[in-house]
Amino acid sequence: MAIYPTTIANYAPWGNAQLAFEVGGHALTTDSDTGNTMQRPEIVEYLASLRIEAPSWNGQPGADNSSYRCSGRLLSPDRLDTRITNGSQAQAIINGYHGRFELVFDLEMDSFAYRDIRQSIQGTFRVIGGPGNG
Repeated sequence: MAIYPTTIANYAPWGNAQLAFEVGGHALTTDSDTGNTMQRPEIVEYLASLRIEAPSWNGQPGADNSSYRCSGRLLSPDRLDTRITNGSQAQAIINGYHGRFELVFDLEMDSFAYRDIRQSIQGTFRVIGGPGNG
């Protein structure tokens, strides 16, 4: 992930989550196999402060004990790109652990009423690797 160390340092110790969403870019390209025009993917990265809730799976068979619920606020940039929608997934590093973050919007929050604060963010984080693993 390419969030600058100075940005991370500016928000320490609160910036515990790096999120990288792949979205359809503004540039177009042509698929060499089909000849179809398509959007060139673009990576949009965020630094966020997220609280992690431990899973409550109680050792039940088939339960996913690698999935954590998270909520918090974006730090830099402070608003989500409009191309990122409910259910969008991002590569993530949260508290040093690598994984996948799936965005779930807080449907109770009126986004137009809260323009003066950093956007809240919620979702699930599925751990894929430990500290330092990619």
